[in-house]
Amino acid sequence: MQRRLNKLPYIFCYLVAFVLGVKQLREPDVWWQLLAGRWMLTNGQVTHSDVFSYTMAGHSWVNVKWLYEIFIALLEKAMGPEGVILLQALVNVVIVFVLIKCIKALAKDLQQNVSVLPAVLSILLFLFVGENRMAGRPEMFSHLFSAIFILFILRYGNTNVKKMWLLVPLQCLWANMHEGYPVGIVILGCYMVGSFLSAYVAREADTAHKARNAALIFAAAIAAILINPNGIQLWKQPFEIYRQVLVNKYTSELLSFSQPEYWNLQAITHIALLLGVVFFWMALLQQRRRQKITLVFSPASLAYLLLIPLFAYLSISANRNIIFAQIALVPSVALLFSALGSKMKSAASQHRSSSVQFAISLALAILFYIAVVSNWLYKRSDSPNRYGVHISMLHNPTGAADFLKQHNIKGTAFSDYFVSSYLLWARYPDFRSYIDLRDLDVFSPEFFNSYFELAGHPSRFYQLDSQYHFNYVVLSTSQMLPLQQQLFWKEGYYMVYADPVSVIFLKQNDANKALIADKSIVKDFSWPQPVEDPAWAAAITKLFDPATGYEDEDEEQLPIYAAQFYNAMQDYPEAIQLLRPQMSRFENDSRAYKTLAQSYMEYSKVTNDPTLKQARRDSAISLLDKAGAN
Repeated sequence: MQRRLNKLPYIFCYLVAFVLGVKQLREPDVWWQLLAGRWMLTNGQVTHSDVFSYTMAGHSWVNVKWLYEIFIALLEKAMGPEGVILLQALVNVVIVFVLIKCIKALAKDLQQNVSVLPAVLSILLFLFVGENRMAGRPEMFSHLFSAIFILFILRYGNTNVKKMWLLVPLQCLWANMHEGYPVGIVILGCYMVGSFLSAYVAREADTAHKARNAALIFAAAIAAILINPNGIQLWKQPFEIYRQVLVNKYTSELLSFSQPEYWNLQAITHIALLLGVVFFWMALLQQRRRQKITLVFSPASLAYLLLIPLFAYLSISANRNIIFAQIALVPSVALLFSALGSKMKSAASQHRSSSVQFAISLALAILFYIAVVSNWLYKRSDSPNRYGVHISMLHNPTGAADFLKQHNIKGTAFSDYFVSSYLLWARYPDFRSYIDLRDLDVFSPEFFNSYFELAGHPSRFYQLDSQYHFNYVVLSTSQMLPLQQQLFWKEGYYMVYADPVSVIFLKQNDANKALIADKSIVKDFSWPQPVEDPAWAAAITKLFDPATGYEDEDEEQLPIYAAQFYNAMQDYPEAIQLLRPQMSRFENDSRAYKTLAQSYMEYSKVTNDPTLKQARRDSAISLLDKAGAN
């Protein structure tokens, strides 16, 4: 019974890992991946060329994630797209389980003890730093495989080389699941180099034999990559991925430490832990050198030491790679905290010390759990994520997709980078994208550059229109504002739908004339119908937090979102007309006051009458004062 109680802090670590995966589905990549899996199941073949866009139709597409996409498409058939959220939550739990094993394996290899508090603290820090990458992305399997590969090296690298051969089929599976598979080759390469260095130092027949086996495993893993639908291309793909990282500056997740956007709270925490680990190993190596202990020169320890600088480089080269470095650092962070704890240890009895550690560990894990399910953690760290197995209608263009379907709007569409994935999933083949989130796997850098130039020079849209003959335009309300303003004010297109997420402009032609004129359809601003959760999804959400609700999806918020949209369109009278009469409902909502204040302030700037200009400016100042009071 006591042994089971001692596992409580770890059990709560598993619960934290699970609920960190239980996020509202807002990741736009999920949708085209589900569609790709669905297409492959329907057509009985793997995608080798683009079939989802009209701009790159037939263009070569090396789809490394094909097996993952088929897997989640099958999951969607059984559980709906929300199944991807459950998958992420379960993978999180397995990763934490593996990392706890890694901590114990490294401690055993170095003949050190790690008590519950350092282990739990290192796991919770890992979960905090990696939270933003645990969002239903296929890279979850790269994270899992990285942890498994490191565990195998730490656990079997010195004693059971035969079991290391299991990594070869795992490497083959990895190469068909996610483009992060070169990380496995890097890990095995470190194990091979560490084995040869260990053999060189020990100069024993047994270590030389292990080194030769490590080299064979490394070579076999490289060969296993060839077992995939793209053949030898996957040997070249790591270089292509590296080229894309150098070229792709279209997403903040690829920014390096030299860019300010890299430095969020998770990145700062990561760098602090990395520096702590570096100093810890320097001190440990110096201590082992003085004591003439060569345990650190085992193949496993040397391989692990080689991984730290390599993964550190990965983490500073791109923000999205921080989690890979954290996976490698977790065992060292636990040892670091253990060493610090030993130095600060009081003269209290061992029993009392263990009891205190147990209580602190359990309390930290429980508090972390509460912080996640209550959304406190997400709000305090400015994360867009929120708890719940739920498709967020405030992050996905569900309303636009429903509008297109309900009114049978077809033809060539111009859509932006973000809304296209969901529209592909919901409307393909009636909808095909102009550009989408498959990035440089399909679209050339030149195409991307021309797309982003369009954001700053919206007049170029008409050149595209004459080339592709668009029937309608769907844009995220937060993207390409100059183009939205142009379409909103100029003749040629008419706004037929707008909500907090997306806006639809329909071409003014004879085919669309009746729909544009129908005032029962075309409204100033709409509120999408919230997506109903499957019973199993609602049950899981409520199981871990019975108080969970989605108040931000309440239609009561419509006037604020509507005013924000019309402010962006520079139609300030409409923004004021929609929000001002509703302000009595938002007496304690600073966002409403700030939005209305912006309407008056911007309106004053385009007002010629001096009296009206001052009155509107005074109204804005008064509203900002009320916003500050709330």
